[in-house]
Amino acid sequence: MMSEPQHTPSPDDLEDVASARPRLSRQGWILSIAGVVALTGVAAWFGLSQASAPVRWQDVGFVIDSPTEAEVTFDVHLYTDEPVVCHVRALSVSYAEVGVAQTTVDPAEGSSQRITLDIATVEQATSAQVNYCDVER
Repeated sequence: MMSEPQHTPSPDDLEDVASARPRLSRQGWILSIAGVVALTGVAAWFGLSQASAPVRWQDVGFVIDSPTEAEVTFDVHLYTDEPVVCHVRALSVSYAEVGVAQTTVDPAEGSSQRITLDIATVEQATSAQVNYCDVER
């Protein structure tokens, strides 16, 4: 079997490859920079709006106790001196809401709390989670 000789690219070949790539026009640069600036602004706005939220929550877990009861555990982080109401829900296999409950979180008990709450359900739930938390009105 004979092997073919290896071809070593010359500097002229490399210049041809580099020049084959299209250059970005002035308008292309302007639009690219404007797009990056706009996306940075949107990201900053979103981040700042989330940072000013009076409450945040994180689902920790759930237990399906029976066909008529579920239990959800979640963490609440308060950034306000006002009481907060958290609404939780139990969902069926088809994501239908089969149970709801709510609890009031008192900031006097700490700015970060772990809460476990029972939810009565009308049929077997397959998951339970926090729907939302908001300042009590």
